[in-house]
Amino acid sequence: MFHRSSNKPVKLGLQFAVVLSTWALMVTSVPGQSKPELKNPDKNATLTGRILAEVGYTTGYLRGALGDRFEVFVFAVERATGDVPVTPVKVMFKFYPSESPLPTSFFNYSFRYELQLTREPSCDETVQSLSYEKNADETGKALPPAKVLRFLDGAPKDVLKPDAVLACYVLRPGNYRISTHSEGAAPS
Repeated sequence: MFHRSSNKPVKLGLQFAVVLSTWALMVTSVPGQSKPELKNPDKNATLTGRILAEVGYTTGYLRGALGDRFEVFVFAVERATGDVPVTPVKVMFKFYPSESPLPTSFFNYSFRYELQLTREPSCDETVQSLSYEKNADETGKALPPAKVLRFLDGAPKDVLKPDAVLACYVLRPGNYRISTHSEGAAPS
């Protein structure tokens, strides 16, 4: 004859999940209560500046594990105060196969952009490391690295020091706009 196995562990797990999700909804939707502040205020940031350089990988786009793709560029964040007029950062434009990459016209130093970014410390990188891509032949033998960092026309080249570590941010489609431009047409 057959005997029933106990479902107690499954039922307890489901009950715990329901209680936990109910508690989470109550905490986040209490009327009249403001949302909690981010623990890391730099996690989401709106930065204004110009694109200094693009990183043109020889293998095309960087590819993520979930089918996402990345275009990489160096952005000069403009500072209103202080001794340093700009702070360079690394920006990874993340898009999916169903989304379009950045238009070629986006990479224009004369455009001043406002970018809505998410800070991603795991991809911080030195200028030296970002500038070159490792190469190998078909047998796996190492070849000289290829220079992939390309400065835009008109961009100052003395802003990037090889040993400087660039803070990394992620940009998503639609999270940028031109705030001003000196000449030329706006990217579409």
